[in-house]
Amino acid sequence: MLLALIVAALALPQLAYRAPRAAGLPIDAQPVMLPLDGFHEVEQFADRPGLYRWTRGPATLRLPNPGGPAVLRAVLAGGPGRSVPAQARAGESAVAFTVRPEPRSYLLALPATGGERVALQLDAPLVAAGNRELGLVVGDMRIAGGGTAPSRVPLALAIATAGLYLLLRQAGLRRAYAAAGVLAFQILALLWQVAGLWRYGLLGQLLLLVGAAGLAAVALERIWPPVPSPEQPRARLTRRDWLIVAALIGAALCVRLPWLAAPDPVGDLELSGRRMGALYASGLAGAYGQDGDYMPLRLYWLLGFSRLVPLLGGGFADPLPPPTLILIKLPGLLADLFTVALIYAWGRRWRAARGAAIIAALYTFAPPVWMVVAWWGQVDAILLLPLLGMVTLLDWSGGRWSWACWAVALLIKTQAIIFAPVLFVATLRRHGCRSVAQGGALAAALLAAGGAPMALAGQGPGMAQAYIGAVGRFPQITNRAYNLWYLVTLGAGRSDLDRALGPLSYRLVGMLLLGGAALLACAALWRRNDGPARVEAAAVVALAFFMLPTQIHERYLFFSLAFLALRAPSDGRVLIAYVILVASATLNTLGALSGFSPAATAAIASSPLPVTIAAVNLVVLAALVGHLLVTSWRDPGAAAAPDRRRALSPP
Repeated sequence: MLLALIVAALALPQLAYRAPRAAGLPIDAQPVMLPLDGFHEVEQFADRPGLYRWTRGPATLRLPNPGGPAVLRAVLAGGPGRSVPAQARAGESAVAFTVRPEPRSYLLALPATGGERVALQLDAPLVAAGNRELGLVVGDMRIAGGGTAPSRVPLALAIATAGLYLLLRQAGLRRAYAAAGVLAFQILALLWQVAGLWRYGLLGQLLLLVGAAGLAAVALERIWPPVPSPEQPRARLTRRDWLIVAALIGAALCVRLPWLAAPDPVGDLELSGRRMGALYASGLAGAYGQDGDYMPLRLYWLLGFSRLVPLLGGGFADPLPPPTLILIKLPGLLADLFTVALIYAWGRRWRAARGAAIIAALYTFAPPVWMVVAWWGQVDAILLLPLLGMVTLLDWSGGRWSWACWAVALLIKTQAIIFAPVLFVATLRRHGCRSVAQGGALAAALLAAGGAPMALAGQGPGMAQAYIGAVGRFPQITNRAYNLWYLVTLGAGRSDLDRALGPLSYRLVGMLLLGGAALLACAALWRRNDGPARVEAAAVVALAFFMLPTQIHERYLFFSLAFLALRAPSDGRVLIAYVILVASATLNTLGALSGFSPAATAAIASSPLPVTIAAVNLVVLAALVGHLLVTSWRDPGAAAAPDRRRALSPP
């Protein structure tokens, strides 16, 4: 059966690519649609409609591959009074030709290639003009082809077929049902290409991810069958507990409400107001105008709140009036209040009411929390809440609630992707392949449903750019974060594409370090997979995300705090790391952003504090990784058991 399905995976794409296909590629297309290298910024023709870019040396366009030999029609020009000898190269094929001064359409024959994109290199002599060096004028393009599928597409579909079929069979599905599910998956993959989504050049990567995950899950379960987590302590919340929760929420509101209408300290609220205005005027068609990068769920609630702004006497122009500021901050405030209640309820499993209340209060009054939520108005608290649900709900319903929470988080912000390894390993170790298959299917369905309105509104390219372009949006070694790279470079700003170790760039080294930290967290989870281990593994990944990759903002230390607050009731030693990180996050925010306190920013920036804080943060990360690994080798039952001296039930 598997052999027959693999044969189908290799043959069906050829049918899907048999018909001719073509795609228009405007020169100002989103980078995810038309990746470019070696071009100047977009300009407008003076004597005709249309946009163009100058090349600034050898330039590369990565065009979507329609299949088979392709033909590219491109508008090219040498510039006023300048005929330019040019060379175009695609793979091993090269052609030399002369580009006339005026814009004209040129046809270039491109050989068949195996990837989902065709790399076309254009080279021409440069001429100095002002402060720039100019080569060729390149305008809009159109690529056409068809006949045979790029070889990597059937190969990737075959790998995905093998991984998915074996996963379904390992999950206990009958052979016929597993085969039917895989065939449906193959048809959906081909419909993706037939519907024109081949222009994104993403299918092969997604298929390889599905195949690799399926094969890894099956191999790991065959070698190490899933083991049930030890029985977790439970706490039944009483009327007294609810009164404590109400008091904590009241205290949180007392700290946060005075800042809801405070002026924008950084400028991000003005961007949110502008986006609300575009959504109010154009609906979802205004979601990604002027290079927006918001995720679908955030756009949906901004669209809903935009209808209330005129009714409340607000506006969308800077400076934003109080009604607009409050509406922008309201979802984050509500999510933050739920987080405070969750930390208390989770803490009651291991602590009496007083201890759980103290830990929840430490989070409630932490300056990095209320500053981000109430003053800055960032979306991070809304992202954090489903991520907390991801790690706390894994013991229920075979982990499906955790996968649903992760999908919701991914619809809010791209950073949720870093927790995928933790979720995958924890689900596999706790529930096995069946729950991985069910959870993955549920997450895929929620992501598709969440993105469908944007796609139907014609915002697919913008949404894809918001997700995929997140890695290169701020190509700096550090974006004001006091982390490893601040310590290495002493805060010097430079491109993270510069070489760091031999041929490896800073960006790649940072990604490898983050991957290593996630691997250590997953190894610990494989050994011990109870609730405390999961929240600590998530805290390690969140802190590693702040410390190790490039391009990191100062506020991203915020994400680790709630996970540490969840871990503290079962191991009070974690409070040391929590208190240190609260202090360092506060100083990092004040030292990097003058909008909160110009005097504090000047004092911190001119002192040794930034480098000291970066070093301390690195030590805390190493300590947490060590603590996670050491505790993972202890008896999980003993580690998860409550301290009998601290009764869970009220007196």
